[in-house]
Amino acid sequence: MDEKNKESPAQPGASAGTSLPQNFRAIVMYGISNEEALAVMKAVKAISPSMKDTAFAMTTKTNIDWPLGKLIAELHAEHRMMRQWAEAQRTKPDHEESQ
Repeated sequence: MDEKNKESPAQPGASAGTSLPQNFRAIVMYGISNEEALAVMKAVKAISPSMKDTAFAMTTKTNIDWPLGKLIAELHAEHRMMRQWAEAQRTKPDHEESQ
């Protein structure tokens, strides 16, 4: 496993009874290379505008034994946090350093 795909040992907080998110699309990939995964993501997002917000995950040593619902719940939480971070970056005013 390369440096980019290292997983922390922590388990996600989603319990077995967690309800799955509505209006959330996710694709979980297993057994493919990073290059193939990027090609899949690009192809899926090109299908239609509604697919642009699809979340993607690759199985790891950490999540391979999780129930699917738990993986989807964790993926949803991570996807939401990444979208919030990206939005904050887009709306952050540029700070010019003056000296």
